Amino acid sequence: MNYNKLSIDKNGFLLIDNECVNNIFEKIHGSNNFFEWLISSIYTENKGELLYVKELVEKKISGNFPLLICGDDCDFSCTIVVVKVEYSENVVIWNKLGTVKKDVNYYENYRNSGIRKIENWTDNDWKNYGSIAYDILYDENFFSEWCSVNWNEEVYRRTWGYYHKYFNDDNNINWISKINFNFELNNYVNCFKD
Repeated sequence: MNYNKLSIDKNGFLLIDNECVNNIFEKIHGSNNFFEWLISSIYTENKGELLYVKELVEKKISGNFPLLICGDDCDFSCTIVVVKVEYSENVVIWNKLGTVKKDVNYYENYRNSGIRKIENWTDNDWKNYGSIAYDILYDENFFSEWCSVNWNEEVYRRTWGYYHKYFNDDNNINWISKINFNFELNNYVNCFKD
């Protein structure tokens, strides 16, 4: 099998076989500079989102991977381009390209998908937060204060609790095109690690 080579240039742009991913996707999409201002999700300024992106790669989780994000916001709150990723043995395959549709109930759904989603709590969460569960759920001031003190943890929880599920429901994706890029696993993982 011939592999594509994934790399990052000195300006932080993802390259496939030495061509900028943004340019490749621009040609596929046939748009006027839609991809020009997008950056790799590994440059999200949000620590919880960055940890999520790295875990998707490290744990080899197949699904809709948030590859590019808005360069102005540098997080998952704006434009998001996903690729459908499949992991097998020593190969990583991108086989679809799409954009995430905006959720009309985004704010409420996102806001309540972190620590407030107690059905996702582990035994450790119950041990640590069980005594304040009522306040987290029903006292807005308490919840806001908890979030301000524990913001990175809350965003990480929200990213897995909301974004991951939202991204991986194909009804929430505007699929642009089928694509066919195959990467050798170590090359792929090392690119996102660095």
